[in-house]
Amino acid sequence: MTTSDEATLHEAEMRAEARRLRVDPGLSRSQLMKIFGVSNGTLTDWLRGIEPPEWTRRPNAKDEKRREAVALREAGWSINDIAARVGVAKSTVSRWAGHVPLDPDTDRAREKRELAVKRIAGRWDDYRADRDQRQADVWEEAARDVGELSERDVLLMGAIAYWCEGSKSKPWARNDRLTFINSDPGLLSLFLRFLELGGHPADDLNFRLSIHETADADAAAEWWAERLTIPIGRFQKPTMKKHRPQTRRANVGDDYHGCLIIQAPKSRLLYWRMEGAVRAVVREASSAFHARVGRR
Repeated sequence: MTTSDEATLHEAEMRAEARRLRVDPGLSRSQLMKIFGVSNGTLTDWLRGIEPPEWTRRPNAKDEKRREAVALREAGWSINDIAARVGVAKSTVSRWAGHVPLDPDTDRAREKRELAVKRIAGRWDDYRADRDQRQADVWEEAARDVGELSERDVLLMGAIAYWCEGSKSKPWARNDRLTFINSDPGLLSLFLRFLELGGHPADDLNFRLSIHETADADAAAEWWAERLTIPIGRFQKPTMKKHRPQTRRANVGDDYHGCLIIQAPKSRLLYWRMEGAVRAVVREASSAFHARVGRR
């Protein structure tokens, strides 16, 4: 063994002995430096990871605050609340008690959650009331802009509504007959008015429900008949949609009435008129748009 190896082994033995004496009987740093004749830096390296004996700790005015912070954290207090309560910085509380996990089942944690829910609900109620009022104002302004509808207005709107929601004839499957399906009573009322102006009153129309088989089809038919003033005898056998348990449907409950299908027999001429009106509206709107874009 070389001299260097012997020195290294001797230092390792001294290091181990110093660490043992630091723990039991718990000698101070000054005592250990005298025993081993080493510097403070060397001793610091030897004792790394070993807590100093309790008797060597100096009394600290913040020790009581530290204990309070830990206790509050164990009781479910947040870092911010503890800092405000104890009167120290949040970073200090985090260093003292951050290692304690926040238990969500403590009374304090539950109180905080309940308070947060109440505050959020209060803010949401204020926001919702303001939003609803602004919406009502916009609706009222829009109603004034619309004013009284002429027959021309109804024919144009009915044609556009049908082009969006109605059944269209295809070049490979001609079916020039008006068939409209929707779940909105207001839109269906507009379409009924459109049909009436086009020479197809309600007594000449066929009505049929399209509804899920889990719903009450008879009750839904009565609801539609009352809502649109349609004789219940005009309703044909409903189309029942198969229930698929794997599909998560939102249209359930007492407010679900299915979709109403309105068919106008012998409506080829009105269908062509609808097509012509839509083509004219699209042509006029698109030409005006392209003209404005071209001037930019």
